Amino acid sequence: TKYDDTLAAMCQQHQTEMEFLNTIFGFLQRRTQFFNGPKAENNFQTLINTLEFQLKEYRKASYKKQQGIDEDEELEAKRAEEERLKVEKEKAAKQAEARKREQAEREAARKAKEEAEKASGEVPKEVKKEEKEDEDDDDDEDNKGVKPVNNGGVTDKYTWSQTLSELQVVITREQLGLEGVSMKGKMLDIDIKKKSLKIGVKGKEALIDGELHQQVKMENSIWTIEDSSRVVLTLEKVNQMEWWKCVIVGDPEINTRKVEPENSSLSDLDGDTRQTVEKMMYDQRQKAMGLPTSEEQKKQDMLQKFMSQHPEMDFSKCKFN
Repeated sequence: TKYDDTLAAMCQQHQTEMEFLNTIFGFLQRRTQFFNGPKAENNFQTLINTLEFQLKEYRKASYKKQQGIDEDEELEAKRAEEERLKVEKEKAAKQAEARKREQAEREAARKAKEEAEKASGEVPKEVKKEEKEDEDDDDDEDNKGVKPVNNGGVTDKYTWSQTLSELQVVITREQLGLEGVSMKGKMLDIDIKKKSLKIGVKGKEALIDGELHQQVKMENSIWTIEDSSRVVLTLEKVNQMEWWKCVIVGDPEINTRKVEPENSSLSDLDGDTRQTVEKMMYDQRQKAMGLPTSEEQKKQDMLQKFMSQHPEMDFSKCKFN
């Protein structure tokens, strides 16, 4: 403060800090009503409260020093926890809104399908057969692995969960070989790359060191220590339209066909992803009504344009698929 230099000069003229305080108290007693005026009782209580507060701060600082607790790390962990709770709260609100929107879209699609079936009758068996064959092909490729837990899985080294946009990996101190130890960031060696991940304790062999199943956005991927007992990594996916089968290549895989996707709002997606999702939804509604998809419509438009540009050609006996 602005009085530091003055007070420091006064303190240096005393042999001990207590002598300096006695000089201050003596001045207050002789020249003010601090100790003998109408508010003396309140002033004494304020002084006692101040000393008790300073004693608590001293004990707290001594304990942290004995335990090797870094105040900067403690503040950083607290801020990270507050940020995590804020993000979770916002995500929960978005999910609730998305559930309502998806329910409305499903109801609209169901009604459109019913109207289309009434207008055109049953979908041809050939179409159903082709769709069934496509589904079977997908099953052969994706219907592998164990049933997901929270859309992720459990391994002996970590547990993980996922949404379409991000991945969360949790590692306990026991898995890191730090049983009973209060974990701190400076103890760990964590390296998140675009296509690889390394996690371990400094000076020891890494617990996880391998190639990621898919790429992540390094700049948006973070890690924190929760309750001094577990490490939590949040990895943002580059491709936010795909479910991961595993975290590290070679680790146990889950069955992505049994993943339960969370509801999300189109407004939450970036431009390219939103355009892709809207196209998929449009094609789905067109199929439900027995109408051509956007790709099929594009081909038909190209054919019509070609036919109109060549009226001299006879297309009456041509068969188009």
